Amino acid sequence: MQRRRLCLLSILWLLCVAAMARAQPAVTVQTEYYDIYGWTAEELREQMVRFGVVWRDGKTYDALTTWTASWRYSWESGPSRCRITAVETSVAVLHRYPRWVNKKEAGPGLQHRWERYMAHLATHENGHKNIGIAATAAIEQAIRQMPALSNCQALEAAANGLAEEVLDTYRAQEASYDQQTGHGRTQGAVFP
Repeated sequence: MQRRRLCLLSILWLLCVAAMARAQPAVTVQTEYYDIYGWTAEELREQMVRFGVVWRDGKTYDALTTWTASWRYSWESGPSRCRITAVETSVAVLHRYPRWVNKKEAGPGLQHRWERYMAHLATHENGHKNIGIAATAAIEQAIRQMPALSNCQALEAAANGLAEEVLDTYRAQEASYDQQTGHGRTQGAVFP
């Protein structure tokens, strides 16, 4: 009986260690809308071109998802070494979508086309969200696995530098995602 209990406790301990080792960023998602009006597909398109979201490339998009990764860590200083003891990460995701204000005044066919478009657009934007979450988890994992260094100032610089490298990698992945999907066109995010 004692041996069985010891075995069970060992298994539970291993499961807890595995769960702690897996990066789990805190995720917050916020959605904002810009209002558009129209009774035809062409009017809706004109409204999205006019009031859509301008990105840093200067182009206007129907929707846009941005994310910001944050990280904090603690360290422990010992004789001639400093090591990471804990890492916490979070990612704040912001979706921006068009909101068709007078949708109920339009015909059911146009409403259906709009709903399909918005579903495909959400699929694309959620891809951006998932990249942000993966980037943040990768930051947590990378910092958690850092070796001890000779002093805490060097450790802090290395940890922040490592996080920035991870961000650069995922920003490139995000640009590739947009290029591969044609900013969602290959995923059906096309209107009209």
